[in-house]
Amino acid sequence: MSLSGRRIVITGAGRGLGRALAITAADHGADVVLLGRSPEALAAVADAIRLRTGRDPSVVPCDLAQPDSIKDACRSVLAASPVVDVLVNNGAPWLPGGIEELAETDIVNTVAATVAGTILVTKGLLPGLRQSRAADIVTIVSTAGWAGWDNGGRTSAAFHAAKHGQSGFSDQLRHELKDQGIRVAAIYPPDFDDVDVLDPEWTHAPASAAKGNLTNREVVATVLFAITAPRVSAYPVIILDNT
Repeated sequence: MSLSGRRIVITGAGRGLGRALAITAADHGADVVLLGRSPEALAAVADAIRLRTGRDPSVVPCDLAQPDSIKDACRSVLAASPVVDVLVNNGAPWLPGGIEELAETDIVNTVAATVAGTILVTKGLLPGLRQSRAADIVTIVSTAGWAGWDNGGRTSAAFHAAKHGQSGFSDQLRHELKDQGIRVAAIYPPDFDDVDVLDPEWTHAPASAAKGNLTNREVVATVLFAITAPRVSAYPVIILDNT
């Protein structure tokens, strides 16, 4: 698999799935742009990529709950290069708990970052995606955003609402951009274990996967599958489940 020459913007790239995806995509030749709230976390990911590939990824601080921060980040991304080949909407805060237990500010910030943040980043980077010869927009939703899916009560109703908002946005955006050569995909993983992409276990089947637990390794592989598929095919919805 080669992503050589493709510029990939990843939100929430400082930790977890976003970090693993950024490092793996860079290993496959991509020029990655790291968006996230923590400059320190992004710098650590950039350092890891630099050591492994010799390339210098872009680091762009961005708070998805703040429209002005998103606007500044998108301007910075496009000022560095007018072309964006792939946008991965991965950043979203996790919010467990019963509705009565949750602080109002946590609910507002979760919905703002997950729904409005995803919409505004996509809107802000659309000019760059239109400049690409083969553009993809991938949103990491969650089975919490799939109607009727039982997540065992591990996530809050507010988190479910936010993820359903992402799901609806991706579905409608797919129709809006269908004739513009921009593929739109939504990926719905259930809860998964985090494996460190820098751990030797990553290159083999992680122990948790052997036990039937999905890991971020499989989610990364799914994203790469979607964005490297032949352009005559598209995968608007991909639902993952444990075996």
